[in-house]
Amino acid sequence: MSADRPVQFGILGVGRIAVKAYVPAINDAPNAELAAAASRDITRAESINPKRAYGSYEALLDDPEVEAVYIATHNGLHLPLALAAFERGKHVLCEKPLANDAPQCAELIEAAAKADRLLVEAFMYRYHPSIKEAKRLIDDGAIGELRTVEGAFSYHMESTTDVRLNPKWGGGGLLDIGTYCVNACRLFFDEVPRAVTAMGDFHPEYKVDMALHGLLDFGSGRYGVISSGFDAGFRNRILACGTGGTIELPKGVGINNVPVTLILKTREETREIEYEPFAMYQAMVEDFANAVRGGMCMIDAKEGLRNAVVMDALLASARLGGGRVAVPHEEDLRFK
Repeated sequence: MSADRPVQFGILGVGRIAVKAYVPAINDAPNAELAAAASRDITRAESINPKRAYGSYEALLDDPEVEAVYIATHNGLHLPLALAAFERGKHVLCEKPLANDAPQCAELIEAAAKADRLLVEAFMYRYHPSIKEAKRLIDDGAIGELRTVEGAFSYHMESTTDVRLNPKWGGGGLLDIGTYCVNACRLFFDEVPRAVTAMGDFHPEYKVDMALHGLLDFGSGRYGVISSGFDAGFRNRILACGTGGTIELPKGVGINNVPVTLILKTREETREIEYEPFAMYQAMVEDFANAVRGGMCMIDAKEGLRNAVVMDALLASARLGGGRVAVPHEEDLRFK
């Protein structure tokens, strides 16, 4: 394949996130092209104007012109669709979470390596300049030694039939939005926590978490504090606290194509750093496409697994009523 040719993308699942975020991102990225889209309702696939529209996921995966797929289906289809894509030699950019749990993530990573294909979990917020600057400031000691990272993300779900309530399809608030809070804690501490404790409220019928509040123990008095759920008003916020100050991101990860402010507070100053609207989905697509053509991707496949082991532990703790649960480290992971 010519290094100059835009990567031919196929979209699996034409829901809100695909239509609002990824179609514009692929269309605007100079090194990507929307070759195909698939939905069980072919009119939905046709509605985003791909070169070719399909009424089944399998048909798109069999398209020899498609080099990479973006998986935007419900969580329960991430594993089988990604495995099918690898079998057909396609690269995979997958909506978060990468899969329903850590063993499934490990299976995907193994399959990607065997197929020599790229696998990336779509944590688009990491591409935003404000997140990169927050990470740089923390690493440079601008707020002293990092002690806590707080991440909160919630909204009130009114629907009783939403796919995110289906336990077989990877339902629950933690996998839907709490995963961002976990990811931000891991990003700024640059490691996986040793153990977690959590409390949660679970749907009486569907048994998925409607709210989950957790403490991530990174050792040496360093903690991540997360709060997520479907049971409260909208909030999306990240706060990093060090021995010498704080960094606040008032809009959390909801920062695509909107003005953003980073607030740095130290003993010496309070400074607000303003950012113009930035297309972080497009930046991720460009980075992924560059990696397909032989470059290096900013996010590696194992990031999805590192997030999953923490979420598995948080859910286990919450179901135990708040018991401490150890988080396996990467070298200790042995999934069949």
